[in-house]
Amino acid sequence: MERRDLPADESDDRRGDRDATRVPRRAPGDDGRSPQPPAERVQAAIRGRLIVSVGDLIVDHYALVKERITIGRRPYNDVSLDDLTVSGEHASVVTVAGISVIQDLGSRNGTMVNGVPVHRHTLSDQDVVDIGIYRLRYLIERVSSDTGDLQVGTVAFVDTATVLPNLDLNMSVARVQMLNGAHNGSEVLLERPITSIGNAGVQVAVISRRKAGYFLTHLEGPSLPLVNGEPIGLGAHPLAEGDMIELAGTMLRFRLRG
Repeated sequence: MERRDLPADESDDRRGDRDATRVPRRAPGDDGRSPQPPAERVQAAIRGRLIVSVGDLIVDHYALVKERITIGRRPYNDVSLDDLTVSGEHASVVTVAGISVIQDLGSRNGTMVNGVPVHRHTLSDQDVVDIGIYRLRYLIERVSSDTGDLQVGTVAFVDTATVLPNLDLNMSVARVQMLNGAHNGSEVLLERPITSIGNAGVQVAVISRRKAGYFLTHLEGPSLPLVNGEPIGLGAHPLAEGDMIELAGTMLRFRLRG
């Protein structure tokens, strides 16, 4: 089998000199470090997460908190995918200032993003990466640069504003209503295949949209989400009209109908 030579890494040479005279002084009592410019504040508020699934089953998730992670079959990889369709060191993801780039490491079966083979690709929210039998969905979490908590009060949502191009418009789009907290009364449509809800580092879950309906799955945190007062367990829990979800101190009602 012919093996492609890996092209040299492309480097973004964006290192422009900053004029120190333009940096405002910090107020007395601060730590003396120069404040971040606005662009860096925006980048610091973005964090990626990979949701790993096989078929309809979510099997793991990884927050992209390291600058570089590797994905492969061998157990020393940050994301270990145990199947012969995956190379020992299959791909890497490098994250700088909230921007994540996936690169194939000369794998035998290749890396695909949204159905297209790639060697190097900058990931966008809801991109789907296929590696062997595994599917990794890339989600963007918006994180407060001051506290590390996701924005939008006690419950935060990955952007769900864009309707999927292949969405079956005859299928009812569910939504969740927040019943307490700063955003009491607001609603979020569950238009994406996967929507992340919760506080990073406290409690995170995802609601996945499948042909069979909507399912809630626990991802992160010491306690499990509650549905109608009962813990959902570690598997995917089907949601029904009117279900009450308790997550990270916030009550939400799942609505499938208007």
